[in-house]
Amino acid sequence: MADTQSVSSKIDMIKDDGGRNTSTSISLPLVVSIVALVIAVIGLILAAASLTQNANNTFVIGETGSSAGNTGAQTDGINDDDDRIWVVAIGHAAESLEYIDELSGQIEGFDVDIVNAVCRIAGKNCRFSADVYTRCWDSQVGEAQRGGVGLYSGFYDACTGWFHTYLRDRTFQFSDPFSTIEGEKVGFFVKPGNPRNFTYQDISGKKIGFLDGYSSDESCVARQDIQGVPIPPENVIHYLDREQLVAGIQNEEVDAGFDPVVYLKDSDMVEVIPGFTAQCAIAGQSMMMRKDNTMWEWWNPAFAKLRASTEYKRICRDLLEQHGHFPGPSPEEHCFDY
Repeated sequence: MADTQSVSSKIDMIKDDGGRNTSTSISLPLVVSIVALVIAVIGLILAAASLTQNANNTFVIGETGSSAGNTGAQTDGINDDDDRIWVVAIGHAAESLEYIDELSGQIEGFDVDIVNAVCRIAGKNCRFSADVYTRCWDSQVGEAQRGGVGLYSGFYDACTGWFHTYLRDRTFQFSDPFSTIEGEKVGFFVKPGNPRNFTYQDISGKKIGFLDGYSSDESCVARQDIQGVPIPPENVIHYLDREQLVAGIQNEEVDAGFDPVVYLKDSDMVEVIPGFTAQCAIAGQSMMMRKDNTMWEWWNPAFAKLRASTEYKRICRDLLEQHGHFPGPSPEEHCFDY
């Protein structure tokens, strides 16, 4: 009973404190603190999510295409009132045009330098989206080559650095090229010593390796004046990257590989068959887009301005000076007017 009276007295004291709600006056600052804490936590979660997305597949080139330290052709205001974000796909083939930098973990190379400069000149906000090449252009053995699901579905506005070919032209449109096609002359590669006695004059019954989705494909071989073309599907082997192609040649899974000469000419793992080169592309590296995309409208004039500047020559020079630790074409082979 004593305990009950004590509790009752305390309750009465709270009720008769001059009309003040003691519990409310204490909880108000507590509620404010909780709300502030929740807002801070939400902010941290959103920031972490943003960082995670960038680390996985997308990175910003710069606000309206700007990048620190650029010299030469500056922004000329081509449609610079456009607030749209332009997304371009890019891969990494471990070559001087596109590769992953070990220190930064980002994709670097000639193609990245070109896109940075053109977007800045055009006053565009551009972003890269790293993706596999087959989502830009897909070629399966024995099937018709076709556009990749990424470009078809509008995951991005364009795919970076694709050579203009007859087959691709039926499906997509291309910007003006930002490189020549001299550096993309292709040839046949075999295991050193040519133990399978491969000759390019007659490839009947020979198994040939190709890089999946590249312009140096079986349709290019079919256009050559040699015996044994077109190659039947059972003699066509596709590889996802050049390392796998070289391994296929080394293991004699194929009699020869078909690839641009500049990337393997100095390799001690394979040797080029002399006396034969071919050209598979109509024009050099370009931005490949769906036919309903308007990116070319600002890209072409912006690249024309870049090409007329000293910055283009610097980008070409960097093929060797900055990116030459990876195989690839020389500035003389790849660039206009160099």
